[in-house]
Amino acid sequence: MEIKRLTERVAYVPNPVNIGVVYTENVAVLVDSGLDESVPRKISRLLEKPPLYLINTHSHADHCGGNTFLKKRFSTRVFAPKMEKEIIENTVFEPFYLYGAYPPNELRNKFLMANPSAVDEAIEEGTITIENVDLEIVPLSGHSPNQIGVAVDGVLFCADAVFSEETLRKHRIFVIYSVEKFLETLDFLEKTNYSCYVPSHGEVTRDIGELVEKNRKAVENIINAVLEITVNPVSTDELMKQLFNRFEITLENLTQYILYRSTVHAYLSFLLDRKEIEREFRDNVLVWRRC
Repeated sequence: MEIKRLTERVAYVPNPVNIGVVYTENVAVLVDSGLDESVPRKISRLLEKPPLYLINTHSHADHCGGNTFLKKRFSTRVFAPKMEKEIIENTVFEPFYLYGAYPPNELRNKFLMANPSAVDEAIEEGTITIENVDLEIVPLSGHSPNQIGVAVDGVLFCADAVFSEETLRKHRIFVIYSVEKFLETLDFLEKTNYSCYVPSHGEVTRDIGELVEKNRKAVENIINAVLEITVNPVSTDELMKQLFNRFEITLENLTQYILYRSTVHAYLSFLLDRKEIEREFRDNVLVWRRC
């Protein structure tokens, strides 16, 4: 693990979830804390200054799982977007909303349910100032309900607003909360001109346009697949089966299943609201078909 400088006071730690670092005169501000306590524990040994501030871009467990260590060790002050704040403080909400009820033990795991931690301040679009350093809070919803990015000195930590090409290959149907918002965020990013972009998963890039286009194409491929499959009425389970076969996905556990199911529901919501598909009940089974 190492810290890579991007500007005089901005850096990041390459990790399965890249961790942002912003140095002020006396302290370090982290952007996200990783999957569990081991991540900030290791990072804190590398930092030039104590991590007394943390901004969570959203509430997914791999972005806030290290919060508890930072709170206990450094009394770190934590910022998070509204809505995401409530989930970080009540982490059972994540497997709850994915599963649709109180989740079984199998789903109460660290990949879906980080240890709950207090958030000191809810943040929204605009500028926050920490130790005389201005940080721009940029709305990037779509992957999660109210995800944000953090921009400073021309660097945008853009969270899961875009995924690397490797991630797109690995997760052919990647997690989306709102397809409409995800696409709007891609359109927004395409028009920005930050000097450097740090996605949470993948390499730093100075040209966001190519990555945006690959993400947009991936979403369009899934939309087209759903429309092709629903030419004939299908249940949600049958739709998922055909999608998984088409994208060569093999289900291996319940965590994987509910993440995919939630994402498929996001596509169904998107197409239903656009009146490109319709739903009906047949023999007490909910089925979907193309309009």
